Order: sequence, then structure tokens, then C-alpha cells
Amino acid sequence: MVRLLLVMVLMAGAASLRANEQLTSSLFVDPPDVLFTIQGSNTIGARLAPELVRDWLMAVGLQQAQIQSTTVENEQRIVALHSSGRQIAVNVKAHGSSSGFNALLNGEADMAASSRQIRKQERLALVRFGDLMSALSETVVGIDGIAIVVHPDNPLRQLTIGQVARIFAGEVSNWSELGGEDRPIVVHARDERSGTWDTFRKLVLGKTYSLTSAAIRFESNAVLSGRVTAEPDAIGFVSLNTIGQARALAIASGEARALLPDRLTVATEDYALARRLFLYLPSVRPNPYAQDFMRFAVSWLGQQVVDQVGYIPQNVTPLSPVLDDEPLYYREQVDHYYRLSVNFRFYEGKARLDNKALKDIERLALFLKEQPGRLLLVGFAENKGYNPNAKLLSRLRGRVVRQALIREGVPRGRVDVLGFGAYLTLTDQQTHSGKMKNRRVEVWYRPDAKPAMETL
Repeated sequence: MVRLLLVMVLMAGAASLRANEQLTSSLFVDPPDVLFTIQGSNTIGARLAPELVRDWLMAVGLQQAQIQSTTVENEQRIVALHSSGRQIAVNVKAHGSSSGFNALLNGEADMAASSRQIRKQERLALVRFGDLMSALSETVVGIDGIAIVVHPDNPLRQLTIGQVARIFAGEVSNWSELGGEDRPIVVHARDERSGTWDTFRKLVLGKTYSLTSAAIRFESNAVLSGRVTAEPDAIGFVSLNTIGQARALAIASGEARALLPDRLTVATEDYALARRLFLYLPSVRPNPYAQDFMRFAVSWLGQQVVDQVGYIPQNVTPLSPVLDDEPLYYREQVDHYYRLSVNFRFYEGKARLDNKALKDIERLALFLKEQPGRLLLVGFAENKGYNPNAKLLSRLRGRVVRQALIREGVPRGRVDVLGFGAYLTLTDQQTHSGKMKNRRVEVWYRPDAKPAMETL
């Protein structure tokens, strides 16, 4: 397991970052009784969205903000007192990612929460609300990792994605086939409306496998994790913050190195089953309260809530991984640098940064302003066998990120670029998502002053 050293963010820098947060408190002169409704992903709606809403209400000056359960399962109401003495509320309904887009379409919600990116057909159906994949509409609120979990006494430590697929398809049905005891495997899975299930189906089962009919289905990550913890022969998949007392397995994509879902591997999306958590807001006549909440969710303070809930925040953090299997040349180049908790990835044939990357450029530039140092951008290409242009392509990708940072105000002389070609691949899958995972730019950081460190 990779051992990490967390570099503590300087207090002065964090205070300055918090001072830059701007919330539109003028909206609350005469607010409605219900400010807005969020509907969608249980992964987001069970804990993250309610706690973000509560802290947002307090940040804009409302009093006694609290999260209340309702009579409907997986629905909550966050209430607070206005200065006039009136109670105002925000509704959060967590019935799966698909339900959020349906609620937008039917006028039953002002914002959709999704643990997967919006599908093409959903985007087309909602076109009257604007382009929901535009920077105004689509926001990554945090990073999650789908953990493959087993009972804490299970001796198994790692699996490949192929093995996971065969287990959940029912082709591997006994633990003895994986070196364990002669006992049947009990498969637990999320329900059909879940974004967690949709991501698992796409990343693990693909078009080759179907979920076994013997699988026990759950609407809640937490309930599924609890069942796995209670059943010695169980296996399941859950969101990162709901592993609970179950034990997560290290996962490898084919012959690539197996990685556990941890702070670095998930933040950089290097972990095979890392995923983004999205909020979607109409760009045509958006609810102004939901719009202000979205700004808070991706702010420094909002990302601290993401961290406290158990997901991986997008605030830039320096980390120091132990490099064991990497080539000597690579280790020499990054020696004396810290790895930053952000990667930049590219679609095939495109050098345009996506919505998350654009926000990460802003975060990275602000981080470097608060904690001056040098950046080393290490580009990688996808694995296509022998490709004489791989090193050139990987370097060009690093240059794209460098130019974006320069436009954001980072001094040109503070950023170096290294192209590493098609080496250190994270997956051997030749799917679109697999190629995109390998097609990346790592960010390494060398501070001007040596920071204090804390062992994780």
C-alpha cells in the first residue's frame, strides 16, 4: 500500500483562500419558504448534499440550520431561520441519478445530483434548460471511488477488474476459485436507478457481462455495506465514504498495478474505479439560490465539507507517494517534488480542457500564489503498442496545461514540462474510458520553503 505524507496547508494561505469566497447574501432579503429542491444520486443526496446545504445556509447568515428527516425514505429537508423569524427550507431527494434528470424535466427539481455524467439522451431531452454540459451548468462537486468490499475477515486482498466482472456476473460463484474457502459467494449490488450501479456497470461489466440474477439489490450504499460486513461470504460495491466496517480490495486493470482506493489514487482518478460526482443546474433561468449554493459547493469552504463527509475534495493538496516500481528515469525527474492531488486528462483527438480541468487550473494557480514553488507537468500517452509519437503527444498535453496556467497568471518560468510517453499506464483496457485514463498530465510541486508534514 502506498504510504502518503500529507503536506499541511499553510494557515495564512487557507485564511486568504477563505477570504476570497463570495456568497450572495443579498438574495436573502425576502426569500421564499422553499429555496430550491435537489433530486438525484443517493451517493450525493444521502449525506453530502444535506451537509453542504446546511453549511451554505449558515455561511449566508441564516440561523439554526439543521437537517431533518421526512416521512419519505431517502428524502431530507434542511431548514433554517430567516431574520424575519420565518422558517425556510431546501429539499433533498435521493432516489438515484436518473431520477434527478427526470425531476428537472418534469419541473420537480431545480438541480440534479448525479454520480455519473449526464447521458446524451438526457442532455437532448433537457435542451430547453440550456446545454447541461456547459461550464455554467455542469459542476464536479467532489471525487469518489467505487470500492469493492468484502467481509473484514475475508483473506482476499486484491482483484482485477476482469475477476470482479466474472464474480458479479455469476461466472465465479465460489470463494475457492479465488484461493479461499469452499463457500458460495453472495453478491450485493446497487439498484437500477443508482449512479453507483450505472458507473459500476460501465467500468466493470461493460458490454460483455450482465449482473447475475442472484444479486441482492439495494437503494442505499450504507445499507449494502452493512450487509457485507454482517455476511462472511458477501461481496459488494459501494461509494468510498460508505465502506464502513467492510474492507476494500485493491483493484487492477488487467496487468496494471493494483491500487487501493485512497486519498491520492482517487483524487487523481488513477484508481481504476474512481468517479466524479456532479451537480447540474439549468443555464437558462437558473434558480438563483441553487446557483449561489453551487458556487459554495466548489469553494474552499464547500470542499472542506466534501472532505469531512468522506469523499475526496478538489482543493489542491501536496502528497508524497513512495515510488517503488516506477522506472529510474521517472524517479530521478520527480525527486524532491511532491505530487499534487490533481491530474488533467484529455479526450482522444482533443486538447481542450473539460469543466473540471478549467476549475482545477484556477485552484492550481491560486495554490501556487499562496504557496510559491515550481511545477513539473508530466504528460503521458495512452498505450497503443509501439508509437513513435507517444512522447511528443504526452509533452504536447503538458504544454496545453502549462499555457492554461500561464493565462491564469502563473509565471512562465515557474512551470516545466516533461513528456513520458506511453509508460506507467494505469489500465490496459482499450476502451474509450481506459484510453482517457492513461492519457493524462500529472502535476508535481517543489515549494520554495520546506513545509511541515504529517504522516497519514
